[in-house]
Amino acid sequence: MDVCKGHGSWFDRDELRRIVEFIRSGGLEASRAREKSELQEERRRLNQERLALQADRSSSLGWGEDQRLSGIASARGLLKFLLD
Repeated sequence: MDVCKGHGSWFDRDELRRIVEFIRSGGLEASRAREKSELQEERRRLNQERLALQADRSSSLGWGEDQRLSGIASARGLLKFLLD
């Protein structure tokens, strides 16, 4: 679709027909499903990277999950004490 502030919007020759055919043939739903699948895969990949990074940080400090959570709770308590 072409847009001009002074003259409005328009389709080039056969563009509107091709868009309507694309939608009627299920192309829009297929495109949305593909995009949704790609977003879910990206979300899964980022979550795996985040978990791996957390595991690397904990292991590099020699901390287990319980120790890490205890450290976070201690830091939160100290900040609350200092800021209140």
